[in-house]
Amino acid sequence: MLFQLVQIVYWIGLSTWFGGVMFIALCAPIIFRTVRENNPILTDVLSVNLEGQHGTLLAGTIVSNLIQRLLSVELVCAGAILVSLIVQPFIIDMTSGTGEHPLSSSRGAAIIRSVFFLLAAAIVLYDWLIVWPKVSKYRKEYIDHADEPETANPAKDNFDREQQRSLSLLMGRVAMLLAMILFSANISPPSTSAAPSLLNSSK
Repeated sequence: MLFQLVQIVYWIGLSTWFGGVMFIALCAPIIFRTVRENNPILTDVLSVNLEGQHGTLLAGTIVSNLIQRLLSVELVCAGAILVSLIVQPFIIDMTSGTGEHPLSSSRGAAIIRSVFFLLAAAIVLYDWLIVWPKVSKYRKEYIDHADEPETANPAKDNFDREQQRSLSLLMGRVAMLLAMILFSANISPPSTSAAPSLLNSSK
């Protein structure tokens, strides 16, 4: 029962995290392309210097809001997976494949899962604590000084750079989480020697 409970928490957390990240990674380019093609005008941000940039600014804002909401979901999923990874060594089979290549054994797979999880979690924290505060700062600076090209243009360049960095980090998380899924295929409950004897006695 404990094994099943831990696995349910583990797979819900991992699948939700991977699905959310993959969804945003696929949607972001579509959002940018669609908004730019329609070339909207933001009535609350009117400036000569922003002519032709309203679509980019709106698309960036939409993607920014989606990623910020995703970060909250990622933190919850990461917490659930962390608890599962701490408990798993005590309730799963860690002996299978011990005579094979270390990376193909259950113990090796558990270590690899933990490493990829730590990398994914570190990327989330870096994106949340370092990248997105810069994105918000440069966006506000760009809008507040839209009529001052000497200030607005560098802010726009910085905004685009940091947002692109966040999207790259998003793809990095996709790779880390996909690796975790691949190395989770051999998770199984510990084998018991009692099972064969019970089967023989029933015969």
